[in-house]
Formats: sequence, structure tokens, C-alpha cells
Amino acid sequence: MEDFELYGNIDRAQNFIDSVKSGRFLFSFVISYTETSEIPGITFAGADKDSIQYTPPADAEYLHYGYCKTIDKIPMTPDGKPTPGLLTKTALESASISHLTINAGSKITPQLPFIESGLPFGKNISVQDAMTDTIVSHAVEYGQILGRSLASLTDCLMIGECIPGGTTTALALLKALDYDAKVSSSIPNNPVELKNQIVTSALERIDSEHPYSIV
Repeated sequence: MEDFELYGNIDRAQNFIDSVKSGRFLFSFVISYTETSEIPGITFAGADKDSIQYTPPADAEYLHYGYCKTIDKIPMTPDGKPTPGLLTKTALESASISHLTINAGSKITPQLPFIESGLPFGKNISVQDAMTDTIVSHAVEYGQILGRSLASLTDCLMIGECIPGGTTTALALLKALDYDAKVSSSIPNNPVELKNQIVTSALERIDSEHPYSIV
């Protein structure tokens, strides 16, 4: 780990590296889907609108097999750029880190062994709630159970995700929790105005301060 460059809280970062450098690592790859991703111009996580739903399972398959099964090639952006999964797979293999896939609501089921949460995909937050309070409660509970179980198997549990439209829903959640948040994008020119319009529509429907209702 001598090649790391540290930024921000250097001492805290160095202490973390020292605590895990001789330990075991496990990467959990969470895939899901939100119908928010179907809004034109909101995501580049797929060559076209119909391809977006295949990106999460295809990324998971690529990490596992080195090729995809649900589609005939790796996910691409509309302008022909390949999935960031290429970098993830290279990093995992270079460091000999094991990984597993968790299906937390993918619209398309991946063709590989995975942990099934039984959760549905999210709805379009610009026009309706993503999910009910009950489903949110189940998602939190399942996440806690899985987190404890996986953390007991390793010294350092890493969590990655593939959720098209996820930066927009994340922005909505952070704004709802009263954070002055900014998020990145898979699109070269981040559609900030469009995202803010969607988030505003979502926040107008909030009628409770309970965290599950906000989520």
C-alpha cells in the first residue's frame, strides 16, 4: 500500500490503511434499478433507453465471468464509452479481492450466483414515491443483516453499486435530509438542472419527517 496518495484527514486515512493492510478484503456489489433512470437525459448508464435496465446485471456478470450473459457485450454509454466495471474488475483481480453480488431490486435478474434481497425496483421519483414505507423498512433491515453477516467474514468490507439514475435519487435523499448536496454523473456534462427539477418534484410530496418516509 505504499503507492497510495492520501488527501484530507491524512492521519485518519493512514490509520485506516495500517489497520487493514494485512487483512482480508471482500467486495460486495449491489445492483438495483430505479424507473427514474428512464427520464430522457438523466443517465448514460446504457447505450439507449432500452439498454439501461440491463446495465446492472451485465456489470455483475462481467465482474464474475469476464463477459456478460444478459447482453452480448459489456454495457456502453450512448457515446460508446465502456462500463466503469472494467476498472473495478481490474482492481479486484490485481489485489486478489473476492467479491459477491447482491440483488437489491434489479429489473433484470443476473445470470450468476447472487444474494437475493427480494426487494422491488424503485419507481420514478418525479411522479410517485420510489417505494412504500414498509418496503423501505425491510430494505434497511435486510441491509443490516447482510452487513453484519458479511462483515463477520472479512477485515474490510467494501461496497460498490450499479444503479442507473442512482445519483439523482441520492441527491433527492440528501436534499430531503437537509444537506446542501452536490452529486456527480455518468454524463460528461452533468444535467444538474434536470436533476434539480426531478428532486424538487419528489420533495414536494414529502408529508412526514420520518426517515423511512423520506427515503
